[in-house]
Amino acid sequence: MDIVYLVKVNTKSNGNDLRYSLRSLKNIPHDKVILVGEKPDWVTNVTFIPVEQTDIKKANIENNLRAAIDSELVSDDFVLMNDDFYIMKPISEIPNLNFGPMADVIQMYDDRYPDGSDYMRTMKAQYAELLASGYENPLSYELHVPMMMNKQKAKAFFTEITEPVYQFRSFYSNFINAGGISVPDVKVFIEPRHNDKAYNANPIAYLENQTFLSVTGGSFKTGISGEFIKSKFEEKSIYES
Repeated sequence: MDIVYLVKVNTKSNGNDLRYSLRSLKNIPHDKVILVGEKPDWVTNVTFIPVEQTDIKKANIENNLRAAIDSELVSDDFVLMNDDFYIMKPISEIPNLNFGPMADVIQMYDDRYPDGSDYMRTMKAQYAELLASGYENPLSYELHVPMMMNKQKAKAFFTEITEPVYQFRSFYSNFINAGGISVPDVKVFIEPRHNDKAYNANPIAYLENQTFLSVTGGSFKTGISGEFIKSKFEEKSIYES
């Protein structure tokens, strides 16, 4: 099936994180690679669906996603990727994963970041909307890992939903009752990694054990996790000119 990236090019890095994400696709069988939104000038051998980008991240994500599910160029089932997701080990298919009950995720982030954030405000708004819509114990799917998606189910979701979609992955997955296995998130925001004892005790051992990884821009440029990812994918892919 196809791999779909929703892309707004970071002009500072010219999509260098995307470069290594594309290299990591050697670890998953796939058909076309499709970039929706913008495309760095060095990317080649992909299908490109251009979508004008704005300064509002949420609007870009939704516009790009709608363009993907409306396009005949995209397979009915596809893998939704971000440019900072990396597939670190060979796998035959993308597993169905979730972050656990949304209430638990909200509590975890509240404990970690008591001052709050826009991200948490939107998650809480979405949680309230899901409860009001009849989902008794909605799950969070805000993991930084690839996710399977179906075009027809996504179209049905957008047809039925009337409220703003703050975090699409979670709203869509609860809408289709995706279920799945609950796992911790793999994103390295800062180093040391929050209060993760396993990572902080031995970062390389932790990183070696992960099937998927994701890192912030700062950690990717200079952190242990970024250097680890780059060391694993030194060879150019067919998607680089």
